[in-house]
Amino acid sequence: MNSGNTLVSIVIVSYNTCNLTDDCIASVKAQTQCAYELIVVDNNSTDETISMLNSKYPECILIANSSNPGFAKANNQGFSIAKGKYYLLLNPDTVILDNAIDKLAGFMEINPEVGASGPRNYSPCMQLQHNCDHFPSLWIDFTRYVRFRMAFPNSKLFNAYEMNYWNYSELRKVDRIAGCSLMVRADIYKKLEGLDGSYFMYYEETDLCYRIYKCGYSVVYFPEAAIIHYWGESSKSAKQESVIDKVNMTHYLKSKYYFYRKNYSPMHAVLARSLDFSYGLILWLKNIMRNDPAIRADRLRKARLFIKHTTDLRPNDV
Repeated sequence: MNSGNTLVSIVIVSYNTCNLTDDCIASVKAQTQCAYELIVVDNNSTDETISMLNSKYPECILIANSSNPGFAKANNQGFSIAKGKYYLLLNPDTVILDNAIDKLAGFMEINPEVGASGPRNYSPCMQLQHNCDHFPSLWIDFTRYVRFRMAFPNSKLFNAYEMNYWNYSELRKVDRIAGCSLMVRADIYKKLEGLDGSYFMYYEETDLCYRIYKCGYSVVYFPEAAIIHYWGESSKSAKQESVIDKVNMTHYLKSKYYFYRKNYSPMHAVLARSLDFSYGLILWLKNIMRNDPAIRADRLRKARLFIKHTTDLRPNDV
């Protein structure tokens, strides 16, 4: 931690990610020169996360929850005691590269019209990850399901999901940036009352970016800053993969329909649910007679998850 007035408050929400959290904090300490504070909110981990933090990083502010309130509420817990001018949502499955936090804060300092910004994301093998996107729409969902991107890879109209038509090479205003590493002005975060706690997991940063946009500020992708993102490790636990998929699919769909209902209209949520059910049903019908047993099993499992979770959700979930 650096002395002086705090410029950046970093909140990491951990859940059974001991080794990843360790690596993440180590990279923050090695690659950050500006005055910052580090707040870790642990959502009732059953691994060695707490003991690791206490022994290796006693300077971190630790909030140890006795239950798992979800990603949004945990971040709000951390930022409720934050002192920085900028807030950084940072997943534990990330590694900071080449002073990325300093670069993001410096960019925000000279661009007061920017409400939030995020860095270039790489996989562990240094392949580019697409961490920007347009705001959700039924059209984007539809084009994903019918795989228009295969026929129109450079088309914004037909390949808009995660802005796959774009090469992510330059500074750009975008609708939203993934919450694995997202810097937000503290005054804006407070004005908007933080993340919406109705999201347990997924879409919370999309909702935040949407509200930032509605307030008249921009969200900007800043590729001069870069991180490694292990993608999905934060949502894994010791459970079997099939159980993980079911749990995550439920959270994903509930959050998706809530976003549509909250920000667009209840009819949007109903139509999104119907589209997801149709996709699952068509996927099942297309693969029930597939010859390759491994591909058939994988596709049918995915289809069943869509069908099950679009029909099992209660009316107030959509």
